[in-house]
Amino acid sequence: MLQQTRMEVVLRYFARFVRRFPGVSALAAASDEEVLAAWSGLGYYRRARMLVAGAREVVARFGGTIPGDLTALLSIPGIGRYTAGAIASIAFRERTPIVDGNVARVMARLHAIEAAAGSPALMRAAWSEAELLARASSDPRSLNQGLMELGALVCTPQRPACGTCPLRRRCAAHRSGRAETLPLPKEKRTARRLTIPLYLIEDGRGRLLMRREAGALMHAMFHLPHGTTDLLPSSILPVIARELVGSFRHTITTRQVTFMVHRAKLADSPGDGYAWIDPGALADVPHPSYVAKAVKLSSCAGG
Repeated sequence: MLQQTRMEVVLRYFARFVRRFPGVSALAAASDEEVLAAWSGLGYYRRARMLVAGAREVVARFGGTIPGDLTALLSIPGIGRYTAGAIASIAFRERTPIVDGNVARVMARLHAIEAAAGSPALMRAAWSEAELLARASSDPRSLNQGLMELGALVCTPQRPACGTCPLRRRCAAHRSGRAETLPLPKEKRTARRLTIPLYLIEDGRGRLLMRREAGALMHAMFHLPHGTTDLLPSSILPVIARELVGSFRHTITTRQVTFMVHRAKLADSPGDGYAWIDPGALADVPHPSYVAKAVKLSSCAGG
């Protein structure tokens, strides 16, 4: 959950998620839809699909016990180099490195690595340096957690607290006065701005029309009917009697989307692939967070 998502956001989901799926076996036995519903709102839904696929693999191949061997960990769906290193070093005290954005920044400054933040060149160099440290460490659990905490709390992106850093005497960037300029700035990506109409269509019983989509970003999630866009699969419906409820902004990866929310009616049957969803039961249905925002906007507007 913490991958590409802030701690304060994750904390709202984590305890509820592990209560619902308290162990690997419980997660493996759950349906994809149950897991996606519990994950709804966190974004990057591929993580949830890989999580449940990995749990099923652990049950099938390792008897429900997560292995401590790095090679075995890397063979499990959804576990890459970072996650495998975290499990192996923190849970099993194996001498394996962990490199996230914080650790990469520490390595960039410690060794004066001339590479941009988040770049493949920086990550390759950071992994190499972190591996040397892990191999030489007598306590890889404390080492890796300490490096992550150092990057999060001391060796911060702006105004690093070099005066209190335990590594300042070994830090090449500190010695040369470059702590605030390394790693080099990353190349800025231009955000795309989109405007997408959304349609709130009720069935007379308060239920909303939705469709399970097959798009690359949010596959198998329930979406509201919407206008044509290259971001979400098009939902062409015989919509009439549109009434603008309001609008809101929402960020999806590098896209800044303005959703225009309309109440609407159907002139004909919606066809296959659609379902009537009770907004009060939305927490049990896998859906992207923009759907909940639209429903809340409608409720506040008197819908």
